[in-house]
Amino acid sequence: INDELDSYDISTKKVRVISIKDGKLLTCIYDGIYMLPGGKIDSEENNLDALKRELIEETGNLINEDDVMPYIRIINSQKNYLSRDRKSVSSKRADTIYYIAKNPLEVKSQVLSEKEKQASFEMKYLDIPSLLTELEKVEDPKGKIFAEELLMVIKQYLKDHPYIDLHTHTLYSDGEYTPDEVIEIARLQNVSDIAITDHDTILGLNNIDYSKHTGINIIPGIEISVKIKKGRMHILGLDIDYTSPNILEFLKIMKENNHQNLHNIIDYLESIGIRFAQEDIDEIFVHTGNVGRPDVAKLLIRDGYAKDVDDAFKQYLIEAFEMVKDKYRGYTYKDVLKVIRDANGVSILAHPNSLELSNSDFEELLKKMIDDGLQGLEVYHPNMNGKEREFYMEMVEKYHLLYSAGSDFHGEHVKPDIKIAEGRNNLYIHDASVLQYIKRRKSQ
Repeated sequence: INDELDSYDISTKKVRVISIKDGKLLTCIYDGIYMLPGGKIDSEENNLDALKRELIEETGNLINEDDVMPYIRIINSQKNYLSRDRKSVSSKRADTIYYIAKNPLEVKSQVLSEKEKQASFEMKYLDIPSLLTELEKVEDPKGKIFAEELLMVIKQYLKDHPYIDLHTHTLYSDGEYTPDEVIEIARLQNVSDIAITDHDTILGLNNIDYSKHTGINIIPGIEISVKIKKGRMHILGLDIDYTSPNILEFLKIMKENNHQNLHNIIDYLESIGIRFAQEDIDEIFVHTGNVGRPDVAKLLIRDGYAKDVDDAFKQYLIEAFEMVKDKYRGYTYKDVLKVIRDANGVSILAHPNSLELSNSDFEELLKKMIDDGLQGLEVYHPNMNGKEREFYMEMVEKYHLLYSAGSDFHGEHVKPDIKIAEGRNNLYIHDASVLQYIKRRKSQ
C-alpha cells in the first residue's frame, strides 16, 4: 500500500497478531500511534519466533504454532517516513505478516524496552467500530501511515470473517421489526447467515420477501416453548420445513394454549391490583402473531408500572409466571423434539442456563433429551457467561452434539443492549457446527 518505491533507505520485516475478544481488537497505542501487538523480526528469527518473543514482551503470553494461523501480508511503502524523533525523513519499506490468534490473548505482564518505557505504551482491547472511526480521523503524518495499514487489515478481516446469528425475533412474536427489516439490519452488520426464530409461530417466515435479500443466507427457524416444572425451556428448530402439516397443526393448538396462559398472567396481575383497560387486553389477542409476556410488559411500561421491559419482568412478570405455572398449558420437550424432527429441522436447546439446574442435574436431563432426539445446544447466548459456555461446550464434545450461537435479538426497545450478532459476553461469532451441518446436508 501507499507509494511504490524503486529504492528505499530502510527495509523492515515485522510480524503482528489479530486477537479479538468480545468484539474488540487487542490494540497497541504507542506514543499515540495505533498498531497491533508484535514488532520487528530480527535477522536470526523466523516469523513465529519473532511473534513469540514480541508477545511475551508485550502481553506476557507464551504461544506456540497451534495458537495462531497466518492470515495476510502487507507491504507498506513510504517516501517520507518520519523518524522516531520526527526530525528526519527517509524512504521505507515495511513488510508485515499478520497472524490470527485462535483464542483471545490476555495482557498479563509486559517487559518493555527502554524506548518503550520512555514513551506512552498501552495495550488494550478496543471496540472495532469505534477504532475504525478513530483510525479514519488520524491526521498526524507518521500516525497516518500506521492507521492506513491497520484500517486495511481490519476491513479485510471483517470481509473475510462475517458474523452469524442463529437466534432472532421479529414483530410476529415479541420483536419490533419486520422479518425483512431484521434481515437487512443483519446484512448491514456484516452477517452472512441469519436464522429467523420467532416464538411459537412461523408467520414471520411466511412474510419474508426472499427475492430482495442477496449476499445473506436466511435459515427458517422457530423457538418453541416447553412446559417444565422449573426455570424456562425453549427449543430452537433450525432449517425447518415450515409448510409441514404437522408443525402447522401443532402451532395452531400452541397459539390457543398461549392465549390461555397469557390470560392467566393478566388475571394474576389483576389480583395484585394491576388492571389494564379491556380494549388494550383485547388488542393483544387480535394480534396475528404470537403473544406473550412482552406484550403485557409494554402495557406495564405504558401505564407507569415499570420503566422498561427488564424492569417489568423483574417486578411483575417472572413472579406472575411462577404463580400461574401450575395452570400452564403446553407441550413436553418430547412433543417439541418430535415436531421439529417431523419438519426436518435441527433441534437445539436454547440458552440452556435458563433451566436453572446444577451441572449434574442438567447433564442427567440432557442425556434423556438426546435419547428423544435433541441434536445440539446453544452455547453462545448473551445471558451466558464464560464459565457456563465452557461447561456447555464440554457437554457438546462429550455427547457429540452440535453447538449454536445467537443474539436473541428482539430490537433495541425490547432488549436495548442486544444488537444482531452482538450482545453481552462475546457474541461476535463467525461460525457454529450447526451451521456447517445445515450447509452440508443442503449440498447433499
